Amino acid sequence: MSNDNILKRIWYVFNGIYVVTLFYSVFVNYTQGDMNGVFMCAVAVLTLVMVPLIFKIFHFKPIYEIYLIATTFAYIASVWGSTLGGYGLKGFDKFLHFSSGFLMLTVAIMLYYLLSSHNEIKTKQEKRVFYVFINAVNMAIALCWEFFEYAMLIFFNNDAINHYTQGVHDSMTDMLCATIAGLLLTIWIMKSRSNFFMNTAQKFYELNVKKKP
Repeated sequence: MSNDNILKRIWYVFNGIYVVTLFYSVFVNYTQGDMNGVFMCAVAVLTLVMVPLIFKIFHFKPIYEIYLIATTFAYIASVWGSTLGGYGLKGFDKFLHFSSGFLMLTVAIMLYYLLSSHNEIKTKQEKRVFYVFINAVNMAIALCWEFFEYAMLIFFNNDAINHYTQGVHDSMTDMLCATIAGLLLTIWIMKSRSNFFMNTAQKFYELNVKKKP
């Protein structure tokens, strides 16, 4: 059995765990009369299908490492965090935002490969552009996430950004966590191009960007 088939089966198992836990969360929130929790369960459905849907829309071949990471992250953040009270745990929120910096920087690398149509970064000038680009994208994604949380506050009165208790502090530290993680991964990449994150981006390039002879 190929490595991709193994990863695919593991991903299916993770999806099953995700769905079972989500049904449990719907039951808990509904019986407790927490309609906001039920609404966040609906959001958790979207976070489950979002990455595979994006791959489908753009006709990308699936990268099951990415699917697994996305499902695991969504499970922790969306199911346990948003619907089962995980964000009430000290450090839970910052851990997720810090982790997102590694994940989104990997997305930024894939985006760079996609836009440039190559994965060889040879000159010093291109290296500078590459490092600035991937960190700018990571920071932009972190900012857009805070925009999303602000929209949740404005339109649904869901104070995910802790506006009423912390003001801008929560948003600023969330973005700072993602930025620091991205910078740390950048330093790692500068020292060694062979690591899980670069290898995953490389696989994306090989399957979806590289032109076949």
